[in-house]
Amino acid sequence: MAADNRSLIDLPKLNLESVLMKLPLPSLLVCCCVSMSLLNLIKNDSNFAQMYFAKSESQLMIHSSLHSNFHLIDLDADTSPAFAELVEINPSFNLPLHGFEVTHSCNGLVLLENCNLDDDVHRCMVCNPVTGEYITLPESTVLSRNATCAFFYCPISNQFKIFRAFHRVYRPSPNFESLLDVDPDPEPDPLIELDLSSESTASDGNGVFDSDTHTEDSHSDTDTDTDSDSDTDSNYSESDAMGEFFLGGSDSWESLDNLPFSPLTIYSPCYLDNATHWLCGDESVQNLIVFFHFETVQFGEIPGPAQMTKTHAILPDHVNLVLLDGFLSIFDNYSREAKFDAWKMKEYGVKDSWTREFVIDTTAWGVYGLYYSFKPAICRNNGEVVMVSGNGYIIFHDLLKKRGRIVRHPALELPSTAVAHTPSLMSLRNVIRGSNMVVLNVSPRFSQSDLNSRNYLELSTAFSELETADH
Repeated sequence: MAADNRSLIDLPKLNLESVLMKLPLPSLLVCCCVSMSLLNLIKNDSNFAQMYFAKSESQLMIHSSLHSNFHLIDLDADTSPAFAELVEINPSFNLPLHGFEVTHSCNGLVLLENCNLDDDVHRCMVCNPVTGEYITLPESTVLSRNATCAFFYCPISNQFKIFRAFHRVYRPSPNFESLLDVDPDPEPDPLIELDLSSESTASDGNGVFDSDTHTEDSHSDTDTDTDSDSDTDSNYSESDAMGEFFLGGSDSWESLDNLPFSPLTIYSPCYLDNATHWLCGDESVQNLIVFFHFETVQFGEIPGPAQMTKTHAILPDHVNLVLLDGFLSIFDNYSREAKFDAWKMKEYGVKDSWTREFVIDTTAWGVYGLYYSFKPAICRNNGEVVMVSGNGYIIFHDLLKKRGRIVRHPALELPSTAVAHTPSLMSLRNVIRGSNMVVLNVSPRFSQSDLNSRNYLELSTAFSELETADH
């Protein structure tokens, strides 16, 4: 009888780990509340964390810029009508600070950025939202605009690395006019770099920079809005592009010379083989795709499909880089109306190896014009491509079976971002061990009831390209 009353925690460790390894993340987090022994195994055992991460698949992370939380969506959740009309999304996590946006996710860690036009300082944080840990990175000594980052974390070396491209900003000297009155003969440079060691304007939490809208000349005399006021206080040239590199645990950013492209011309980051790739519309760059390699700290470029020109590289709403079956791929719905062409580069760096692998007929979705607002977020191992839309919809499209479903997620109706994220139980303290960085904590589970109404999925419709063709 005593044997029948044994609890889960009485199992040998190997058997217990085998059981826990099969649990989804929400159930695993519930187990942390059962006993200290389970908590220590799940959240404090680095070997278990590595094994759990190795078997995990990427999920869809929706972050609302209006709230410091994100929803992690289990893409295997059953949203069929027979299961439930609404499917609650658990877990939902807090993020550290308002004013920061999720921009990248890599191997369980998340990069958050804040670009404030009031002080021209670009700030970064690295966070593991599952454990609720985050660190604030040192600020650069260079003022910046139009910052674009790439983020890489290697679980094997246990190091994260960040590349940042931006336009260098100069501010007029506050004593420039008085200098001219005293000595009019010399020709001093009125633009000097601001010393960040002095106090700077604090972020108001709302100054998240949109690189698509702030590209006007900084000598504007208008004062109709805050952004134009800020521009009159600083100067930058779009030809003065810089790059910086940060290695986790360092005390400062390292300057990179000879940035080969403007940060305003790159978008749709895609990670492959220790490198971040972007589509690039910079006319000074010959090829369609540029990359930065984190191991060699070098830039490069590779060609796109022969059918694509630089025009395709300046259409972030229509052309996107993704990873499909482990290959660098492009989803294009600019070249053909109401269709997505999925191109795959079967031999890395070889232009002639680009092949149109799939064609997605968006008319099967049953919503006219809806395809214009969709972007591919994840290409899954089961053959599904997951696309998201700012009007509140997520599409699961099976590329092989040519069918799928449309799911509604209300949080997408807010200003939000969606990235692929693989949840990790690895403590951020292990990642920065031996450095001077301070790990802070935020409650990993939110408890604000007013957000619960947006924390669900709802099946909208199912579709089939084959059925559409028959009709």
